[in-house]
Amino acid sequence: MKRLIIKMQNQHAFEFVSMADVTDEFNATEHLQCPEPRDKFHLWKAPWQLAYISAVSFIQTLKLLKRHKITGIVSTGPGMAVIPSLLFRLLGKKVVYIESWSRFYSASATGLFMYKIANQFYVQNKSMLEKYPKATYSGRL
Repeated sequence: MKRLIIKMQNQHAFEFVSMADVTDEFNATEHLQCPEPRDKFHLWKAPWQLAYISAVSFIQTLKLLKRHKITGIVSTGPGMAVIPSLLFRLLGKKVVYIESWSRFYSASATGLFMYKIANQFYVQNKSMLEKYPKATYSGRL
């Protein structure tokens, strides 16, 4: 994401808000820290955690939409982007998803869902075009 933001800022002046499971590393206009939606190591906690984090993400997204003129979302893979992306898509805003460059042979859980709702879907490895035939190959960011 850092490389993408740097490339975009070099070409266009824009403001952006960010949501991540880490502190703001991008100098965003506003940053919301959101925990990862699932615990990959404790399956019994997953349904409860997913429901709670989905609700938190939904409320945070509504707050961002109220405070800023957001035109779309760009995600590079975390599952936390699914709820905001779904909400943005329902509101007619642009959804762009970039499947992780670390994916060569298998699709991510987030990627499988985002492939169905994203306006633009990019893969960074040509081998992933077999998993996502309608995706656009972008090469590594």
